[in-house]
Amino acid sequence: MSSWTGRVDGQKREQLRWHQVVRVVDDIEQISRGRGFCIVGFASDEGVRRNKGRVGAKEGPSAIRGQLSSLAWHFGNVALYDVGDIEVEGNLEDAQERLSSAIAEIVKKGLFPIVLGGGHEVAFGSVKGVYDGLGEPVAVVNFDAHFDLREENVATSGTPFRQLERLYSRDGFRFDYMCVGIQRAANTIELFERAKALGVSWIDIDMIRFNSKAAIKQLSDFLKDKKHVHLTICSDVFAQSIAPGVSAPTPFGLFVDEFLSLFYVVLKSGKVVSFDIAEVSPVLDRDNATSKLAAYIVFRLVDGVVSNDFFKV
Repeated sequence: MSSWTGRVDGQKREQLRWHQVVRVVDDIEQISRGRGFCIVGFASDEGVRRNKGRVGAKEGPSAIRGQLSSLAWHFGNVALYDVGDIEVEGNLEDAQERLSSAIAEIVKKGLFPIVLGGGHEVAFGSVKGVYDGLGEPVAVVNFDAHFDLREENVATSGTPFRQLERLYSRDGFRFDYMCVGIQRAANTIELFERAKALGVSWIDIDMIRFNSKAAIKQLSDFLKDKKHVHLTICSDVFAQSIAPGVSAPTPFGLFVDEFLSLFYVVLKSGKVVSFDIAEVSPVLDRDNATSKLAAYIVFRLVDGVVSNDFFKV
């Protein structure tokens, strides 16, 4: 892929960057079982379009790869694969199923999936794939200004967690869902009431900003009895000043230090088995600020997963 290019300091292990380590493959079947991460792109604007948002996230996977390329590789012999993008043209529901199938295969190979969106409709395919691959439920921690629990006749960027709740309920499981960074101005009373009715947990922006200890405790308590966790991030959770390239910018969103204080609570639990990041829209970005932020988050995710010995035998 043309995105995987960048600076070369040499070929010694201590000189390597991501673009020198990544192995681009056409088919997941070409990947052997082992210690590693597998990147999948979900090139979709369809969910955002249906949700009446600002499109542009389709170019997110390529932009994030471009920012990852020249980052330093600190993870030794841990493998990094890229199986390319799932392109979405109109039929979003089919694309979500294709993503789900790909993620299930990745999980069955013992790899850690990293999914680059795309609109936040990516989360349904990501979590369903892990659920299918593991054969058991996966709790979700979502960093987001919005619940994404809308009731719609079709899938959109606003419906992924309602879709997941229905899937889990059909199979007789509780859907354990925590949303971090919720803003009252961005969610109607109806959405708050639906969240309560479905047993959803959330931490709003004011608790994070003005009572950080309570926010950390609430998140830690949510994680205590969970076995597997999918971590998903909608880039609109961040303040518009640091993440301008998103579908629905939020001026009162999270700043990096606030985000990291909670992000590491999730990572240090040792329960994260999969990850996606959504709604990076390069056409709306400024000086690649949002795609660069996403790439640095992916770097810290990989660092945390490796540090937690996720790949231990």
